[in-house]
Parts: sequence; structure tokens; C-alpha cells
Amino acid sequence: MEGLDSLKGYVRGVSYILVWYTSILLGFIFLYAPLLPFVFIHRPTFRKGTDTLIATWEAFNTSLLQLVYGVDIVLTGDTLNELDDALILLNHPTRTDWNFAWACLFHAGRAHNTKIVLKEELRTIPGLGWVMAMGRFIYLKRKWSEDSVRLDRWMDHYNSTRTEGPRQILLFPEGTNLSPNTIAKSNQFAEKKNLAKYKHVLHPRTGGFVHLAHGLQERRLLGAVYDFTIAYTGNIPTSEMDLIKGGPPQRVHIHIVRYPLNKVPTTYVGLEKWMEELWREKEKLLDRFHQTKEFIPISQDQRIPCRIKTLQPMCLLVWSLFLAWAVYSIIFTTWAKIFVFVVSATFTISEGYTRGIQELEINLESGHWGLGRLLGYNSNNKDVQENQDDFEHLKDD
Repeated sequence: MEGLDSLKGYVRGVSYILVWYTSILLGFIFLYAPLLPFVFIHRPTFRKGTDTLIATWEAFNTSLLQLVYGVDIVLTGDTLNELDDALILLNHPTRTDWNFAWACLFHAGRAHNTKIVLKEELRTIPGLGWVMAMGRFIYLKRKWSEDSVRLDRWMDHYNSTRTEGPRQILLFPEGTNLSPNTIAKSNQFAEKKNLAKYKHVLHPRTGGFVHLAHGLQERRLLGAVYDFTIAYTGNIPTSEMDLIKGGPPQRVHIHIVRYPLNKVPTTYVGLEKWMEELWREKEKLLDRFHQTKEFIPISQDQRIPCRIKTLQPMCLLVWSLFLAWAVYSIIFTTWAKIFVFVVSATFTISEGYTRGIQELEINLESGHWGLGRLLGYNSNNKDVQENQDDFEHLKDD
């Protein structure tokens, strides 16, 4: 029986990863990449098109998880107000949290336009990194002298395009996922700073959050801060390999607390201390979760997994037909093979050896083409990086 269960886990995991990644890669090549010329022709159309396609893929991925793999999404606490320009703070227990957070965001409100803050290395992943680069996600190099400037440029960019609608920026303040090694480092930091040791979270890196929150406040681009706490029951895919071996988790839980702007501190020190308090409360919340296997619901309805939305089955069908067409075209037609090669070569060069498509868009939007800098060799591949401390605080910068 144990061998059969293991085989079932591999079937679930491998099949999910195959469909999931294929949908990203082929969706990028045949739907996303053709929008690139609009970055030169009409950038509002470029942004609207890329955001819409990300939203449709989010609906497909959520439908795949719920309808095909039987994953329950359980949301407790507040809802996401799509009218908020917001910061979303999320703990990071596994390497795969961001994927399941999409499904929770899909059900948390009627609409959202979330951009994730990511490590620079992810930008070169074929399909996945390219989509997020074109979608104006924020890539950081963990070199604060450069990252602070990059965050300012992105906030200025969001400010200049604010009439196109609210945005939410999702940040993992811990900077990395939970593991024995990172817990040990977090505990060392706690001992050094005379802080409590945590079991379920890592001490957060406060510098990035404070810089973003204060900068968004100055630009009047912050309507609320959302504190998301994620946890799992059943299979817990702590890494991509665990996801392959056992498939998606049986149930994903997210507890949401919305802090309106008037509840968010406005000073650097106040923001830092506030985040530290949020993480102390998050540790307590997760400690209770691991005992009861649920977060505290506001109502009895929140104990029930999110219901399937009306258009989810249709979304799953349409995307499945698209994937079938794309695979058929690549196998049996010459034009598709040529198109795949051209797109792959273009983005391998742009994201692997230059500063990226998103830098080009910012330069164009701000009136500074900057093509010479854009076409320069990506210093991330060569330079020795001045990595931030694992748990840097403002007073340590």
C-alpha cells in the first residue's frame, strides 16, 4: 500500500507540474510574447493586455487545482478590496507558497492586480520568469545600494500609471522559505538581538518593507496593508521536489487581516517596529493553527472551502483547448516551430544577458530610452554581490 500511495503521489505531482509549466510556457509564447510590440506602439495597451492574460492564467491554475486535483482553498479573516493600492505581506513556509497564493488571491476579492517582489535569478527561467518580467513584477538583486534605487524607480512608474487602476505589491518579508538552515540563522539573529525564537516563521527583513511602505505613502499610493498568513494541511510541498513526489496540498489556508492607511505607521522606525509586532502575532497564530488545523474564522461560512465560481469550468476548458492546439501546432506545423525558436531566442537574450524587458518599459515610459544600458551585459551574471544580512533591520544598514 505504501508503494501504491507513493506512485499515486508521483502521478499527481508530475502531472500537475507538467500541465502547470506547459500552460505558462506555451501561454507565454503564443499569447504573451505577441504583445511585446505594444511596448513601443502603445504602452497602456501593453500593460492592460499583459495584466489580463495573467488574470486568465490565474483563473486556469486555480481551476486546475480545485476541479482536477481537489485542492481546497480556505480563506478566513478579511476580504481583499480591489480598489486598494496595497502592500500584501506573506509568510514563506515553503518554496511553492507563491503558486498557491495565486489561488487564494483569486478567491479573496473580485479582482486584483498583484505584482510580486522576487529574486533576480528567477527572471531567466524560460516562460515563468519572462512572463513576470513583462508583467512588471519587481526583481531584486539583494544588493541594497541597487535594490533601493530599483524600488524607487518602480514606485515612480506605478505612480505615473496610477490612472490605469490600483495595484497590490506582494512581499515575502522573510526573504526566503522556512527550513532547518534558515530557522537556525533566524535563531542566531534572535540571540544576537535578544529577541524571541520562532518555530513557524523567520524574523523578517524589515528594510525592504519599510522602504516600500514609506515610499508608497509619500506618493499617495498606499490605501492599506494586508497581512496574509499561509499554512497547509495534508501534503505540504516544502520544495518543488516535494510537489513532484506528492502533488499539491489537500488544503491551503490563508488568514487575511486588512490594515487601513490610518492604522499604518508613517515613520521609518514606526514601520519597522510595527512589522516586528505583526510577525510576533503571526507566530502565535501559526502556533494555534498547528494545534487546531484551522485559522480563526469570522463566521461559520469561513470554515467551508471557497466555492467554485461560475466561469471556472469554462476557463479550464478554454485553456485546455488552447494547450491542445499549441502542442499540435508545434508538432505538426513549421510556422509554430519557427515562432517558438524566435520567441525563445529573443527572451533568452533579453532576460539572460541584458537588464530585461521591464527596464526597457520603464525607460520608454519615463522618456529615457536607455537602450545602450539595456543592451549592456547583465552585471548580475558577473559582479560580486554585496548580499544583505539575512535579517537586516534599519538600524543595521
